[in-house]
Amino acid sequence: MDFDFSEVNLEYLIQARDLAKRDPEFVAAMLGMEVEMTSLLADLKPKELARISLIKQPLLMPRQEPWWWSRLFVALREGRADEIEAVIEHAPLVTVPRAEDA
Repeated sequence: MDFDFSEVNLEYLIQARDLAKRDPEFVAAMLGMEVEMTSLLADLKPKELARISLIKQPLLMPRQEPWWWSRLFVALREGRADEIEAVIEHAPLVTVPRAEDA
């Protein structure tokens, strides 16, 4: 692969790890994993987590619906801050299933 997503992977997982310490159920839904798995993530030390930078391909895939991406890109292109805000407000609804749906 000609692209290097290692920094994105690392930054995302650092944020997810920190959130997993506070809200493991949310992180489990966000990453599509069992709640028990979030404890493994939450317990990673910085040195251990830094090893993720060896992986260059993207580990995480956006899960938004096509309509969401289209609406976001059009709003960005048009510079419509109010529309961008409205689209972003839908992101949690689209990406994170409710606990009973997971």
